Amino acid sequence: MNESSTQADLCTQDESAAAVEAVHISMRYGPVTVLDDVSFTLVPGSVLGLVGGNGAGKTTLLRCLLGLTPPTVGASRLYGCDSRDLTDPVRTRLGYVAQRPELYDWLRVREQLALFGQLYPGWTAAHARELSLRLDLPDDVRVGNLSPGERQRLAIVLAMQHRPDLLIFDEPVSSLDPVGRRDFLRLLFEHDTLHHAAATAIISSHLLDDLERVVTHLLFLQQGRVQLFGGRDELADCVREFDSGAALERVPGVLRSRRRADGSWQNVLDLRVLDPAVLPPTADLRALSLVDLYLALNG
Repeated sequence: MNESSTQADLCTQDESAAAVEAVHISMRYGPVTVLDDVSFTLVPGSVLGLVGGNGAGKTTLLRCLLGLTPPTVGASRLYGCDSRDLTDPVRTRLGYVAQRPELYDWLRVREQLALFGQLYPGWTAAHARELSLRLDLPDDVRVGNLSPGERQRLAIVLAMQHRPDLLIFDEPVSSLDPVGRRDFLRLLFEHDTLHHAAATAIISSHLLDDLERVVTHLLFLQQGRVQLFGGRDELADCVREFDSGAALERVPGVLRSRRRADGSWQNVLDLRVLDPAVLPPTADLRALSLVDLYLALNG
C-alpha cells in the first residue's frame, strides 16, 4: 500500500477523530501577524460561532482550516486529515460558503446546482430543489440576474445540497433580509434531521443574536488571537462581569479590564481560570448575553 492510500484510509476510517482540530496556527504576511497561535478542537455534532471584529482573522482562519491558505506555523485537521492535503473522500464531506462566493453568472440556478452537485455522491436533484424552495430561491433565473440576497441563498444551497458532514459559513446571512435570515436559521436547525446528528458547522457572523440561537460553542478572536473559547452553556455559567474601584489587569482569568466614564472599572472574568481570592466575598458577578459579552471584550 502506498503512502497516499494509507493517508486516505486514515482520514476516512477514523470515526473517532475530531471534526475540526486547529493546532497552534499562526499566519503572517511579512511583518503583519493575522493569526497568532490559534488552537481549538470541535467534536462531531458541534456548531461553533466564530466571533470577532473586522480584521480579527476570521476569514483567514476558515481558509486555513479548509486548506485554501496554508498557515505560516501550525496545522489543522478535518476528520483526522491534514487540511493541506485533504483526500477526495474528506472533501466530499465538506460544504463551504465563502464571504464572496464565486458563481457562474451565465448559468441558470438549477444548472449551477446540478453542475456542482453531481460531483458529490450524496447529491440528488430532489434534495437541491427542496433546499431551494425552503430558501425561496428561483431555479429558472440566470445567476447573473439574482439579487445579492438571492446569490447568498444560492451559495448556501450549493454548500448544503450534498448533505455534508461539516459546513463552514463565512458571513452567510450578511446580504439576507430578516425573513431570509430566519429561513436560513430554520434550515440550519433542521440540518441534522435532513442528514444525521453528527453534522458539524462553523459560522462566522457579526449577527450575534442569530448566533446565540444556534451555537453549541463560541470562539472569540481579537487581532488574530483567541480571546475566549468554550461551550456556550459553559461560558454562560463561567464568564461574568464585575465592577471594581481599580483595574484587575494582568490577573489570570481577567479577560479585560476597562475604565468607565464615571471612573469605575468594568472587568470581564473567566471563572474557570480566576482565583476566587481575587474577589471580595460580596462581589456582584453579572451574567452577560453574547452581544454584551462581545461589547465588553471589544468595545
